[in-house]
Amino acid sequence: MSEFSRSMTAQAAALVIVNAARRTDVLRGQVATAPALADSEKELFLRMFRHLAERRATGVNELSSDEISSLFTFVFARAAEAVTNMVNGRPDDFSMLGMFDGKVPIYADDRITGAFKLSEWPQNAARAYWEWYEIEADAVARRGIDPVLPLFEALKWMFRISSHLAIEQLEADGRI
Repeated sequence: MSEFSRSMTAQAAALVIVNAARRTDVLRGQVATAPALADSEKELFLRMFRHLAERRATGVNELSSDEISSLFTFVFARAAEAVTNMVNGRPDDFSMLGMFDGKVPIYADDRITGAFKLSEWPQNAARAYWEWYEIEADAVARRGIDPVLPLFEALKWMFRISSHLAIEQLEADGRI
């Protein structure tokens, strides 16, 4: 038996985020990225999975809608941080503060931080994901899929699109 699986559900969750970005004009063309950001994404999501596993070990297995919304804001802020670190040649040291409680600090270039504080992208992405999940939740459960799989797939695309926004902000300001 293969160790690999294919999840149309996870792919659908990712597409929800990409479509939300296009619908709200957050994404008008191709996603700007860099190899360093792929490394940042991997590091961030490994930490997030560990943090979630620690939470589950305490017996808390469900995520509320507020906690899911917080995750989108959290990933948005960490993308700003990753782009800042990439541009400044600094290693990532992602804090898990605010992952579930909505009190998410942003450790990023001031120009990115200013633009990100005005952005409605995290709320729009979380809303799009939540609306999709409300329709698909029973199907996810019937298929025996851990609901974290499609959520984290959506969050990966949140990171990628948010990194793109941070790069665009720095380009617009002539920083890169």
